[in-house]
Amino acid sequence: MAKKSVNYNMAYRNASCAAGKFAREEENGWEYYHVPELTARGIIHGFFTRNCPSLMDDDENRSFLDTFSLDRVVTLHQEHGNTIHAVGLDDSPDKGDGILLYKPGIAAAIRTADCPGIILIDPAFPMVAIVHAGWRGTLLRITSKAVDMMAERGASKQRMTALIGPSIRGCCYTVGTEVKEAFLNEGFPENIFHNGSGSIYLDLKDANSWLLTDADIETIFDTGLCTFCSLDPVFASYRRGARSERQINFVGIRI
Repeated sequence: MAKKSVNYNMAYRNASCAAGKFAREEENGWEYYHVPELTARGIIHGFFTRNCPSLMDDDENRSFLDTFSLDRVVTLHQEHGNTIHAVGLDDSPDKGDGILLYKPGIAAAIRTADCPGIILIDPAFPMVAIVHAGWRGTLLRITSKAVDMMAERGASKQRMTALIGPSIRGCCYTVGTEVKEAFLNEGFPENIFHNGSGSIYLDLKDANSWLLTDADIETIFDTGLCTFCSLDPVFASYRRGARSERQINFVGIRI
């Protein structure tokens, strides 16, 4: 399939200069980054820090739901793929790496350490989606798939906002030549990579910004936070040794 020309440099600028849109707040022990103007429009969302509970037991789930005035939370056994589930009031998917929501009162949550969590929002519909976009999922274009699924169900690409959460960035994420070749073979631009000190560095934020712009999403807000080298120790990094810790990324529509 022919790929349309994309102004990749503009995508990079749009994503990288929007960190000021985010605020860091704490409610009842839940510390998170969010975009206040979207919260004010009824989109409950955020990127939790490692200081928060993990949503691994019923008490933590209840605390989360009560704090954000939600009825239930949907999580998945993540597989580093591109399976996305559209979830209604009674749906309970098991495995996958993305969730689309169109009913109020439900939260979708994914767990990340170094991989980007990406939230997509059409606040006027309203409809939201969240994906776990590690390098395998990004290579499989999970972010593009989420945009298409939302558009197929009536969301407007012109109204959509994409949020890119804390993740390991191109300053720190080294990969092998086989990963670079896989991305280039799938049509990704070469400038999502750079070389330094004999290593290849991949920026998944740039790769997903390119996918979003290619899908006609113009509004991209990036936290600008690297889980690996951030001076603020509130993020768990798998590559920095936090093998079992995860951050929670979530989105929902207010009742």
